[in-house]
Amino acid sequence: MFHSNCNALSFSTDGLTICSGNVDGNLCGISRQESCLVKSPRIHLLSHLSLSLSRNGNVVLTSSRDNSHNLFDIRSLEICGTFRATGSRVASNWSRSCISPDDNYIAAGSADGSIYIWSISKADIVTTLKEHTSPILCCTWSGLGKPLASSDKNGVICTWT
Repeated sequence: MFHSNCNALSFSTDGLTICSGNVDGNLCGISRQESCLVKSPRIHLLSHLSLSLSRNGNVVLTSSRDNSHNLFDIRSLEICGTFRATGSRVASNWSRSCISPDDNYIAAGSADGSIYIWSISKADIVTTLKEHTSPILCCTWSGLGKPLASSDKNGVICTWT
């Protein structure tokens, strides 16, 4: 039972745990086997909008209305990286960011139509992609690593190789 509205859900890779990002800024994990709830410390100042689980299942990317993207280690229950960029603003309550299939990069769209890509290991922006003319609502990588696809508020979908 959650005492805050849930904005985002993501299954663990083994399907045994469900992560929930909530309006109150907390991240919760529910074990399907043990029927238990693990609640993280508050990891965002404002509500969660998006969750993306790493392929290895150890880290979840959370994005929030506070315009930050946090990597949260599920094993230690600690933030292991925070990603922000000048000019990068989450476009809407339905915006979705993602982790690359090799767990090396983060992609997140912005209200200005840009897509920011960060290196997780360097904690720095690798590139900014600019082709859209309206706010980016979601990004997703192919399971093979390329291409990256993005969609904007006007319904335009771009692929990036």
